[in-house]
Amino acid sequence: MIQKGISRRDMLKIAGATSGAAALGGLGMRPGTIRAQDGAYEGVTIRALGLAGTAWNPAVEQWAKDFNAKTGATVEWDFQPWEQTMPKLQADLAAGTPQYDIFCNDVEFQYTIYPSLLPINDLIESSGYDMDGFFEPVYKYGAGVAGGQADVRYGLPIRVGASWVFYRTDLIPEFPTTWADYDTMLGEQTKDGKYGLAFAGVTAQLIKLFLARYWSRGAALLSADWKPLVNGDDGVAALQQLFDEMKAYAPPGILGWDNPDASNAFLNGDAAVLEGWASFILPSLDDPDASKVVGNWNVAPYPENGTGNFTQHNFCIFNTSQNQQAAFDYIAYCTGLETAPALLNDFNEESPRKTVWLEPQTLEEQPYLSAVVDAYDVGKPFTPGLPQWLELFIGLGEGLSAAMAEEKSPQDALDDVADKWSELIEQAPPDWEYSE
Repeated sequence: MIQKGISRRDMLKIAGATSGAAALGGLGMRPGTIRAQDGAYEGVTIRALGLAGTAWNPAVEQWAKDFNAKTGATVEWDFQPWEQTMPKLQADLAAGTPQYDIFCNDVEFQYTIYPSLLPINDLIESSGYDMDGFFEPVYKYGAGVAGGQADVRYGLPIRVGASWVFYRTDLIPEFPTTWADYDTMLGEQTKDGKYGLAFAGVTAQLIKLFLARYWSRGAALLSADWKPLVNGDDGVAALQQLFDEMKAYAPPGILGWDNPDASNAFLNGDAAVLEGWASFILPSLDDPDASKVVGNWNVAPYPENGTGNFTQHNFCIFNTSQNQQAAFDYIAYCTGLETAPALLNDFNEESPRKTVWLEPQTLEEQPYLSAVVDAYDVGKPFTPGLPQWLELFIGLGEGLSAAMAEEKSPQDALDDVADKWSELIEQAPPDWEYSE
């Protein structure tokens, strides 16, 4: 069964914007510092709109209570399904009297609504907010992207994410670092009714797999003047590679699999490698009632610096807010270096502060996190800065699905994708250069 129509909820799955990695064992809450004076915002109400169903939801609610106890401000959260976020935002902004002070969802939303957001560079500097210790893409893609404005930052991240590569340590003592050796290893593991590779093959999940192979070749999705490059030699080769791996090393029917199906294949010992989102499998890997690979698994970076799309959920402040300083102080508390350990270890969310992933106590309990850090540091968002990013995302997923189902050749499928991308970009071409 091949999915042809892709809903915005499906795109949420692509972007990795569901809950963060689960089962990152608790190490004890550590309180952060709220820099505002006691009672500084007594009587102030901060209204926030955010993505529902994430691991950071309970964290920011707890920290709202802390913020209230210290400053007197009340923070009211409105958590919405991902597909309702943009319509709700647009309706609120169009009303002329926006009800929200804060917004938190994928950084890509900034590409569309940045004229309504408050640049926070000055607030970061004046408050002494600590910008140390983030994953590299937070620096590279968190500022200077929206509207092509150099160095302008509109948000601070509460979580990050990208596809992980899980493998069987009892079968693969050393994980390959090149794609050629990776394919050789998959072939060696495909025998006796077992398979080398498992992944979610439905349309909404193919993009991260293709991007890992495409970006490892050093190719960009678009040229500096916003022309599609995805149908060039690198794109065709990356898609052909993924197709060949599926045909030779993956179970039959994999194009109908979603994330739970792929995770179960790895948990059952039927596949030696799993490429997918961590949140679907981490809670079960060392549970003997759910897993046949307890103690025999690890995580590795993709070969040759490959990476799926890197996601980050950013707190932003609307420029119409009457409580801008209070809103910033709250976000600074939620995203600060001091609260990051609790976010990772107690709320089971993928903190954007890589330094807390590498703390000795964390690595002692979760040694696989060091490999994830390496993978995240080379992460990229999808078409950074482009307001039409979601439509391009959908078009790429549909093209990949057509090729993987052998309805079109890789070249023809990607040519169709490029044509659709060109049409979408020409409807509202940006006036700055594209860069990855």
